Amino acid sequence: MIVKRCVLSLLLLALGDCGPVSAADGVKAVEDTLRAYEQAWSHLDGHAAASFYYEPAMRVTNGGPVVRATRSDQEAFFNGFLPALAKAGYTRSALEELQVRLLDPNTAIASGVTVRYRADGSVFARVGVTYGLWKTSEGWKIFLSTTHEPDTVLRFR
Repeated sequence: MIVKRCVLSLLLLALGDCGPVSAADGVKAVEDTLRAYEQAWSHLDGHAAASFYYEPAMRVTNGGPVVRATRSDQEAFFNGFLPALAKAGYTRSALEELQVRLLDPNTAIASGVTVRYRADGSVFARVGVTYGLWKTSEGWKIFLSTTHEPDTVLRFR
């Protein structure tokens, strides 16, 4: 219950009337981070994908929230998930749409649509994605991630 309240609070903050707190270069840095994250997926590199996550990080699925406390936990997940996705026909991903809102200089929320492709270029899946990110000394890191229907992407004013 506490986890659901925390996630809901973050999303409500993002949808509030407060304007962006930082310059466009902050938004661009978040966008660049998430595009690089998609590239790690496209290379089926569990180690690289895990490096984009803050420790700990939470993943929210239809089955509920899962906390992965360490980079090793993230890497173990990706090293199992990405090869299974590839076996099903996945070859690469690209962000089709991305909305970013800086909540303060160190916190951002991003939401968009990721398109996953097969080797022949056909669409494997279109997935809505939403992330909470924290700015660290190593750059922006994902502390919250969820996938959802593409038509439920958050769109900021």
